[in-house]
Amino acid sequence: MKLIYSDASPYARKARVAAIECGADSRLEFEAILPWEDPAGYRDINPVGKVPALIRDDGPPLYQSNLVCEYLDTQGTTRIHPDPGPARWIALRQIAAADGILDASVAERMEMMFHEDAASEKFIARQELSVEMALDQLQAEASDLEGPVTIGQVAVACALGYRDFRFADSDWRSARPELAAWFETFSARPSMTTTAPGA
Repeated sequence: MKLIYSDASPYARKARVAAIECGADSRLEFEAILPWEDPAGYRDINPVGKVPALIRDDGPPLYQSNLVCEYLDTQGTTRIHPDPGPARWIALRQIAAADGILDASVAERMEMMFHEDAASEKFIARQELSVEMALDQLQAEASDLEGPVTIGQVAVACALGYRDFRFADSDWRSARPELAAWFETFSARPSMTTTAPGA
């Protein structure tokens, strides 16, 4: 199997961390690309041109980070997707909050990059509100992040890591001490340190 990723993509990082945490990484070949350059043939693998994408040995390629993570979990040695029941809904809720943070953060970054001085303040403010509210949810439910590693924890950690990477001047920690403490511990895991942008 081959996992195609970009070093700076938080969505691809989610898949890379998940692969390590579930024990599927030893079965993977990793290929870094720059998706914005539309490498020749890549859209035959992922028609939407984003990362991550997974080339499988037993079927057509998979893309979209949550789908890739779930498939990798079936190929590993330790399950990180909880079985049906309360723990699964907690993990999926965490993914929803984390993906909301990422979607808003990436949209905000694109707005600032491509429109520079003409960036819409209203649009940016709306994205920041989404980020702040999702962070507040995670802070209020920080105790749910404890325990054995789940895909929900992976998603949250990658979202927080992206905020640190691209929005370093934005202080999300001071008002959210429990979330910050959890992230400090989780971000020291080998799966996180080896997948950090520039690592």
